Amino acid sequence: MKKKIVSLLLVLMVVLVSVPKYSFADEKGKVIFINMNRTNLVSMLHIQDLDKEVQERGYVGLMNIRGDKGTDDRRSYASMGAGGRANVSTEQNINFQAADKDSAKLFEAATGKKAKAINDLTVNKSINENIEKGQYGSILGSLGQTLSENGFKTAVLGNSDIVENGELVKNRNIGLVAMDHNGRIDAGNVDDINIKDFTMPYGIRTDYDKLINETKKYYKENDVLFVDLGDTYRLDNYRLNLNEKTYSKMKHSIGKNIDKYLKEVFDMVGEKDTVYISSAFPSDLDYKNKRRLSPIIKFSGEGKGILSSATTRREGIVANLDVGVDILNEFGLKNETMVGRTYNLVEKEDNVKYVLDEFEKIVSISNIRATVVNGFVGVISASWVIAMILILLRNYLPHKEKVFIILKEFIKLGIIMPLSFLLAPLFNFKQPMTITAGILFTTLVLYILGRALFKDDDIKQMGFFAFITIGVITIDSAFGTFLMQNNIMSYDAIIGARYYGVGNEYEGVTIACAVFALAVLLNYKKIPKWLVVVLSIVILITSAYPSMGANVGGAISECVAYLLFILLIYDMKLDFKKVILLGFAAVAVVAIFAFLDIVSGSESHLGMFVQQILLNGPMTVIQTFTRKIQMNIKLAQTSVWVNILLAGIAIIAVFIFRPSKHFRDIAKKYPALFKGFVASMVGCIVTLLVNDSGIVAASTASIYILIPVIIISINMIIFGDINQEKLK
Repeated sequence: MKKKIVSLLLVLMVVLVSVPKYSFADEKGKVIFINMNRTNLVSMLHIQDLDKEVQERGYVGLMNIRGDKGTDDRRSYASMGAGGRANVSTEQNINFQAADKDSAKLFEAATGKKAKAINDLTVNKSINENIEKGQYGSILGSLGQTLSENGFKTAVLGNSDIVENGELVKNRNIGLVAMDHNGRIDAGNVDDINIKDFTMPYGIRTDYDKLINETKKYYKENDVLFVDLGDTYRLDNYRLNLNEKTYSKMKHSIGKNIDKYLKEVFDMVGEKDTVYISSAFPSDLDYKNKRRLSPIIKFSGEGKGILSSATTRREGIVANLDVGVDILNEFGLKNETMVGRTYNLVEKEDNVKYVLDEFEKIVSISNIRATVVNGFVGVISASWVIAMILILLRNYLPHKEKVFIILKEFIKLGIIMPLSFLLAPLFNFKQPMTITAGILFTTLVLYILGRALFKDDDIKQMGFFAFITIGVITIDSAFGTFLMQNNIMSYDAIIGARYYGVGNEYEGVTIACAVFALAVLLNYKKIPKWLVVVLSIVILITSAYPSMGANVGGAISECVAYLLFILLIYDMKLDFKKVILLGFAAVAVVAIFAFLDIVSGSESHLGMFVQQILLNGPMTVIQTFTRKIQMNIKLAQTSVWVNILLAGIAIIAVFIFRPSKHFRDIAKKYPALFKGFVASMVGCIVTLLVNDSGIVAASTASIYILIPVIIISINMIIFGDINQEKLK
């Protein structure tokens, strides 16, 4: 009897140990990821059954599609599977196919790993490409590897193969999402899923009857199913061979076929299942028109709304590197090497309208950003150079008083414009013309306000604009950075270099604008020195704290600039110990913010950086700083912002020698302002060294050094000379 009881207990233990791994999938449901590549959200919703489903439930988002060292279809797929921006080999060297006796042997010989049902026979080329040329340290196949290691099975169906010159050109990039580290997939059909149809692009199309049957089969046998519908990609690739009528006819036929397939899928899935419908990359036309965010819809439960994630902290906007992380999360899994973040499901009834409105605004800003910002930088740089030349030639200039009065007002626009860019999003305009009009209107109102309040006191006017600017940045940082996210001089969700917090352009503003504003208040004895310390701390926290401004480079350079300014206004002698103190303070601030980020779980860039260092070691630091150096070199060669730095260097160089002892005179007349200039210059140098867009940040910071210097110089040199002449 005892032996029977012991045997029964052993059987129960075996069952309890082995069942959870598989029953967990049943409890959580299964995942189906359907790719309609090269499709936008509006085209997706022309598919009747999908539109019907979205009206009732589902979470809609737009996805950044950037890869590593480039942006294209295959990099976007690879980034989904890697959970980070990834690089892969060329299209010809991505070779997923079903295993047979010979290909399995070839694969095993090349990789040293046992082949599975589907394998990328040339996966080592992509792995080596990503390791040797990748900037972000992402690991290809992290999604599939994590699922496999935890006992979950994946399958892939479909392809985007085309026919060129009578030969089949394979496109099985969907495998980059599903594969493990060695390019293997458990099951599926990527070879025998298309049929000939000469009414379709390239004379082939997906066999939807077969796809429906295969979907039902592999859904039962696997936990995660990846489906590439293929025809949408083929239509987009074939578009230039068609006229408007034939294109519309093919698009309609493809839509009907997809509608039939999706109806079967929605009828098949259970309540606990999750369905993703996505386009890995925009259409060729959308990409050329800078509509470079792809749609993704998540159906999970009966909720309806929009997608967000900690990657973007922006409602309706996510990134391709979030896809794999969110799929793992459906099974309660996590991979620390994947830097993407899970989706936040934000309830919103008018989800489609909200996302399309946001997209229109993002695209409009992106389309005019270069023109407006380049124009701003060019005009400001030119006005500085003109002012410098006219100062040097002042003795030969007729009516110089009138000339310099007009020129001063023009130069002061350089301090007003960053504030105008910052406030204009309050109008929530969506069209390029209305956005531009909003900026011009805001600039005019601010200029009139400054003149009305402070009349002809240039320093008070500039100080007023600087104080309002840093005040708005501080408040915006504390309340979610709406103005930063929708600002024409700030970052761009399409480019994806940054999605939230204080951008690099306004990082420079926060450094020098704050110092200048506080220096003006001290100059007119409006605040005590101790209040400078308090306000500096408040500005530093709001602009750099991980859940607010979240700018690591800003934390370092602001800390150095603010602390140096405080030391100078208290007339402390700078020696080697004080310099060490500045460096130690910057490191301490970053360490504190990193600790708070990890503890609070805000998942900002800083916290992710620290986690990657702990996970991957010093190589993460090397990769990050290499990327920063490369970016600064690129910006030095291509960015219009470098013109401001060059103009600034030239102006300072001239003022050192002409007029004689000019800077000493400024220091005597405006000691608080001069100390602010010194602190801001040091801040510029620091941000140039520690930021991946240091040239941009240093340029915007220099606005709040050079414009006051030029205006003060005009008043001292030109109007001082005129007053002396009048006294004679």
